[in-house]
Amino acid sequence: MDRQVKMLIGVLKNSRVFSHLSDEELQHVISRVQIREYSKNSKFMHEGDTNNFMYLIVYGRVKISIFNAEGKETIVAIRQGGDYFGEMSLIDGKTNSATVCAMEKTLIAVIFKDDFCHLLHSQPKLLFGVMRELCFRLREANEIIERLSYNKATQKLGLLFKNYINRYGKKDNGSIVLTIKLTHQDIADMSGLVRETVTATINQWKTDGYLSTNEDGLFCFSPSFLENFPIL
Repeated sequence: MDRQVKMLIGVLKNSRVFSHLSDEELQHVISRVQIREYSKNSKFMHEGDTNNFMYLIVYGRVKISIFNAEGKETIVAIRQGGDYFGEMSLIDGKTNSATVCAMEKTLIAVIFKDDFCHLLHSQPKLLFGVMRELCFRLREANEIIERLSYNKATQKLGLLFKNYINRYGKKDNGSIVLTIKLTHQDIADMSGLVRETVTATINQWKTDGYLSTNEDGLFCFSPSFLENFPIL
């Protein structure tokens, strides 16, 4: 458990929501969480259910999905270590707006509703962090709506990558590395395209010098990608 707590401290310090807290304040947060491990394909938050927890990913990846009346899945987002979710229903008292499923072995720090509310009242910096993240997600939702309104694959994928660069992009030797791993199928499920179209578009962008993949399979974008995105 000590190793998991150390990992949790590292994640909290690098989280946009918790990074402004002092070590003492972080210890107070940790005293209020439970650690849970989920295996690949485990669903632990369901659309339409009442939620009593906020979830913080320590390590692993999850997909956040919605399903239509016929049961067809649309992946809204993919999240990894340092990200959190579930807080919206704790704030507004509504049911979950999506289903969350572990894409691989995933360690989650769970904060109960009463503890979450206590932390918001006792840690003003945490409240500001949550507000900032909610604003980010509102902008993200607007980008998703915009993305779905386009017909061209280059526009859909360009907006999707732009969103993930904003959240997970890291500058490295003149390029921007996407620090979250996305497969072509993941991208297809988020963009509403078939995988073959995603692959063809990505291969063309590689030929044009807009992007590449590194030895870890992560996408690396050239500065020209964002410069030329409006005309893609």
